[in-house]
Amino acid sequence: MKNSNYLTSAKINDLIQRAIIIKKIRNFFDKKNFIEVETPILTKYENTNIYLQQFSTNFSYFTNKKELFLITSPEYHMKRILASKINHSIYQICHSFRNGEFGRYHNPEFTMLEWYHKNYNLKQLMLEVNSFFKKFGFNKIKNYSYKKIFLKYLKINPFHVNQKKLLFLIKKIGFVKEKKNNHFFIKNNYLQLLFDLYIVPKLGFISPILIYNFPASQKTTETINKKNKNIANRFEVFFKGVELGNGFHELTNYKEQKKRFDEDNNKRKLMGLPIKRVDNYLLKAMKYGIPNYSGMAIGLDRFIMFLLKKKSIHKAISFSIKNS
Repeated sequence: MKNSNYLTSAKINDLIQRAIIIKKIRNFFDKKNFIEVETPILTKYENTNIYLQQFSTNFSYFTNKKELFLITSPEYHMKRILASKINHSIYQICHSFRNGEFGRYHNPEFTMLEWYHKNYNLKQLMLEVNSFFKKFGFNKIKNYSYKKIFLKYLKINPFHVNQKKLLFLIKKIGFVKEKKNNHFFIKNNYLQLLFDLYIVPKLGFISPILIYNFPASQKTTETINKKNKNIANRFEVFFKGVELGNGFHELTNYKEQKKRFDEDNNKRKLMGLPIKRVDNYLLKAMKYGIPNYSGMAIGLDRFIMFLLKKKSIHKAISFSIKNS
């Protein structure tokens, strides 16, 4: 059929299967007595993460105008629900938005599954994620530490590798050294590039691969391992060379979270990126008190793409940015 951009990106039968999968996801959490929640997609605050770009819009009310932003994930609002003492584990399926992202595995508007399990540590969450994947027919997840996966594919210990060795490997992908950045910032960027470009494309072609024990220097909103301060309580899951999701034992210390937001903005300044407004609502909620939770986020369009045996998320969603 020629010039059919007015029709859906995915075939109708695949969209029906998508709906069945989403029902099955809800059933998984309903059986565990999770509460499904809803949160806004518009927010007054920005995400400080250096790798994310947000969409912005203007809210006009009579003569007043206020800049608002589309969420990059529902995380901050969901944590404010946790601070409101819901006293349950919660989950949400919602649309999120990231500017500057489009391709085989990216669409600027995408569907995210996010859940927070009360009183779970990271190991318990890892087991739950494995159970979730098995419910949808995936093979048992294989676990590797961040250190082990670097040793396996690059023969280096990411925690002890020297700058000379990293630069040697980086030159193979044509990356130019940044200027006026501190050592840890440079090292983290290099490790992330090596991980994304050398390692991730090789992961999960038989079973999903879960990578845990990421460096604490790459921390965002997770806790730090009590036994080893160099390790963050975070993991990521990959299948067929594609990241599907990440899990955290959630940080609850508002002072530490504020420090990390400030560190992000310092990195932005070094990189010549705009400084972002810190989410003070989240910080106030954390100060009020967030209980012990571990949380997981999954890119649902990618997850469904693999279940439908498609080669692009655009064949697993109703409309992409090209014909929305």
